[in-house]
Amino acid sequence: MKNHTIGRMTLCVMVTILFIMAFTITGCSKVPKESDIDDPIEDPDVIVKFEGKYIDVHTHISPTGMSFEQIIKNMDTEGIDKMVVMSVPAGKNDTQEHYGVPEAAEKYPDRFIVLYGGEAITMLETAATTGKYTKAEEKRFASLLEQAMSSGNYKGIGEIGLRHFIPKNESDAIDLTISGDHPWMFIMSDIAAKYNVPIDVHMEATTETVKGLESLLAHNKNTIIIWDHAGWGNTDMATPQLISQLMEKYPNLYSSIKIRKDKTTPSNVSIFNSDKQITPEWISLFKKYPDRFMIGSDIKAGIREDEFTFVKDHLKLLSQLPPDILKKIERENAEKIFQIN
Repeated sequence: MKNHTIGRMTLCVMVTILFIMAFTITGCSKVPKESDIDDPIEDPDVIVKFEGKYIDVHTHISPTGMSFEQIIKNMDTEGIDKMVVMSVPAGKNDTQEHYGVPEAAEKYPDRFIVLYGGEAITMLETAATTGKYTKAEEKRFASLLEQAMSSGNYKGIGEIGLRHFIPKNESDAIDLTISGDHPWMFIMSDIAAKYNVPIDVHMEATTETVKGLESLLAHNKNTIIIWDHAGWGNTDMATPQLISQLMEKYPNLYSSIKIRKDKTTPSNVSIFNSDKQITPEWISLFKKYPDRFMIGSDIKAGIREDEFTFVKDHLKLLSQLPPDILKKIERENAEKIFQIN
């Protein structure tokens, strides 16, 4: 009887040891059921290196200065999947055709998207600059916009110079102001809303221009307004704090990011600090409104030399973004706004 008792005890000890070993090897885990498996949770504070291809929503090109094929080759090298191409505001004797619009999208629709910047925009600049226009001109302005948007050739309107300073070393440009509450801007806004396309605006921030922008945003809240060049400017007003206030007030306000080593950009406006790190104020803004920002480098391929060198700082910015914000700013927001399949 004693031997039987010892045998049973030995067996129990062995079973216990085997159970503990199995429990340890499996790491205290069980094989999950399909319903127990969740998607990986992304830590919003984890920084990942950007290695994909992004959409650049604000570019200018000149096919006579650099061929479409060479531009595409540079895009491939620099990690740009698609470019949104538009004409430059306030140019003297310019036409949108000079900037490859709409030819770029016609020849390479998988790489280029174009915004309308044709005769109607020239008429708008003249009307705003002179302060004079007739009812017949206003009617033609509206008709030209309708024709352009209904053609399906354009995914938006722009670049509109609500306030455009003369850039350095560009004698062919003019100083331009188009108030955001100009009656023709309201006409443009309604047409853009009708066709569900955005309006891209260049606006140096001043008390008066911000007031006009607010009027434009409030006029038709179904119209997406892209205030370009976030992180760059010639005044000290376009801060992340101001943009945050406007985005909170107007859900139809979006912005595209431009980075330059430009001494004219005040430090409270710049996205990078002196170590080329995103400032806390800007990263907080991106986290608050991750659906409102895109990359818009403002490169001028074929117009100036070495323009693609400016892309690298934008890649540096993307590399510093948390993964959930990165995927939106690099392409998802642009795909939604410009209806990119």
